[in-house]
Amino acid sequence: MPAKITEAEAPPADDTGRPRRLTGSLVLAGAGLVLFLALGMYRGVLLSNDIKSKCWPWAPSYPQRPIGAIVLSDPVWQFVPWLEFARRELLAARLPLWNPHQDGGVPLLGNGQSALGSPLLFPALLLGVAHGWNITVLARLLAALAGAYLWLRDRGRTPIAASLGALAFALSGAFVAWLEHPHTLAAAPVPLLLLFAGRVAERPAARSIVGLAIATALVLLGGHPETAFLAALLAVGVVLVRARSPRGVATSCGAALLGAGLAAPFLFPFTEYYAISSARLGLDRHPFVLPLSAIARFLFPKDPASHPIEAAATVSLAVLALAPFSFGRLRRDREAAFFALAAIACLLVAYENPLSILLAKTTPIYWSRALLLLPLALGYLGSLGLDRLLSRSGDRPAARLAGALLVAAAGVELILAARGVHAVTPGRDLLTRTPILDRLAEDRELFHVLPLHTFLPPNTATQYGLDDLRGYDALAPHPWRVSRRAIGRFGSVPSKHDDVVEPWDLAPGGDALDLWSVKYLLLHPQFQFGAETLNRRLGLDLVEVYAGADGKLLLNRRARPRVRWIGSPPAVITVRQRVATRWTMSVDAPSAGRILVADPSFPGWVSRVDKKWSPIDSPYGTPMEVTVPAGHHEVTLAYRPVSFRLGLAACALSLLLLTTWCVREARDS
Repeated sequence: MPAKITEAEAPPADDTGRPRRLTGSLVLAGAGLVLFLALGMYRGVLLSNDIKSKCWPWAPSYPQRPIGAIVLSDPVWQFVPWLEFARRELLAARLPLWNPHQDGGVPLLGNGQSALGSPLLFPALLLGVAHGWNITVLARLLAALAGAYLWLRDRGRTPIAASLGALAFALSGAFVAWLEHPHTLAAAPVPLLLLFAGRVAERPAARSIVGLAIATALVLLGGHPETAFLAALLAVGVVLVRARSPRGVATSCGAALLGAGLAAPFLFPFTEYYAISSARLGLDRHPFVLPLSAIARFLFPKDPASHPIEAAATVSLAVLALAPFSFGRLRRDREAAFFALAAIACLLVAYENPLSILLAKTTPIYWSRALLLLPLALGYLGSLGLDRLLSRSGDRPAARLAGALLVAAAGVELILAARGVHAVTPGRDLLTRTPILDRLAEDRELFHVLPLHTFLPPNTATQYGLDDLRGYDALAPHPWRVSRRAIGRFGSVPSKHDDVVEPWDLAPGGDALDLWSVKYLLLHPQFQFGAETLNRRLGLDLVEVYAGADGKLLLNRRARPRVRWIGSPPAVITVRQRVATRWTMSVDAPSAGRILVADPSFPGWVSRVDKKWSPIDSPYGTPMEVTVPAGHHEVTLAYRPVSFRLGLAACALSLLLLTTWCVREARDS
């Protein structure tokens, strides 16, 4: 049975709900203002975009300044390009289902880390990165702060103690370190998940069931499966500890399942992508555990001897000092004992020991990310310890004042630790154009580009509307990566750039470059060689059409058309429309043959010749081909994933079932 809450620990009756909500809103707004100023958002966008000053083609024209957070480049190379492209698609009244500018073309909505379904990301989608990025970052912090506070108040903590636990979670080293990543989109709603999971387990009620379903959906829509999995483990533990009967467990599971159904339009396409990804095969994994020395970051947030992001673990010295005062409750408080065990488990899976090493080698999870949720367990224990001390003091005003000052000191401590973790970029520097990019934009033909070495890091072509054959995300389409080996050897370089092909690693002859319609190769200006050297050594047919301080542009004269006819005699093909999810073409064919589109085939792409839709039967990862009979025909290729439509149906069904269930619960109560 869950421990009985004493009168001193129970939250007071809400007889002044409206004033309290107003006060809470004002406090939250004040916290947002403090964080806005403390993190330097008034100086620009909280984004480490200054990394571009060391990369081509931007290096010659980008303002030269010290790089503020060199290890936080993923948002620059991945999340911002995806966001900007998704926004362009939405403004064009198209769903951002497909990204044609990365890896020859990959799902965007189905790429979980795009997190396009998370409401916390909507400000950036609505306003653009320049104006909305800081809002979404603040929204994550405030959602985590408010959610943790409400959860701890629900567990009987006093406002002072609940504030301490909320600060320990929302401003923890791990949460701040991953602030620009989908990790925090998934982690921010976890306190609400725990709040409603516990309530439903104890006493199912309509409002709690709805709350649990929505919280589950929010965690899943955050776009980080690892964090969602760890949150699920924590929520299952809370349900088992607090459930009063098997019905409570079953009801909790049912509500969570309906929450997953609400997120199905994003989960089903992700599952489809994952099924043929390199991630499923573990090809892109780099297993690791944190060294024991990294524990020093609990006490020294700026410790230079460990990784500043992966090892970030600050939760406030006050929380660490107060947590032991909760230990007296562990024997008679199952929930407190559970969170003590949860904290120990987080430490065991994150830091080097036989268990963590085994998990790192045998599972697809980076268990060090458990540090994101560790502050919830420590915050629970620390807030409980503070309340026990206040209770022992007789809850005198002097004791409450001392507790409030301690919470304020913890907030200052955590804010100081958070300062400088992220760089700030002026909005005008977010999208820097260069002559070589302008030259490519002037070419209205349909083609692929292949930047060499670290030129134009993967995914950044998405921002400029260029179709790149490289890509960088957590999944990566495995069939395409296999087909692409005919182009050359792709790998990573010491400068932390992934999916790189060096000029000397291109396959001799260049047949695959021609097949995939690679019209331009992009080369660093520091390379002393150019088209003539590559032609001589690799048997290519390149000509240099641009050379400047920002790079070299090499035209492949043998590149075949992006859309072409396979058969004899040739047909006349006119591309009438090409957008992210659709190709529309007119064909005049003297005899039957096939249209080839030099984009990798992927589940969900279908073709229509005149009026009949049919799946494209090209093997995944190979060029898409469609058989066309003789005569004049209208041919369409479209990305229409069944997984997304099934997800919409599952979402509608879940919404209907949830509504029906809650109406019955409300009627029976």
